[in-house]
Amino acid sequence: MKTESSSLERRNFLNKLTSVVGGSAALAVTAPFVQAAPVSQPKEIQEHQSETKGYKRTKHVDTYYQLADF
Repeated sequence: MKTESSSLERRNFLNKLTSVVGGSAALAVTAPFVQAAPVSQPKEIQEHQSETKGYKRTKHVDTYYQLADF
């Protein structure tokens, strides 16, 4: 009985081994032919944005400083 089970184990091992080796060989052969194509990115529409960001000293700000006694 042991010879039958060891024979089946050996066959299963060889089946798995040939699957891995065959798959690796197929991948190695086809890898140079597969290339990714560049994808064009859509241009983002820039909404109305000010030229500079952050603090801007305007007439409204000056009026506030005068009233707050800064």
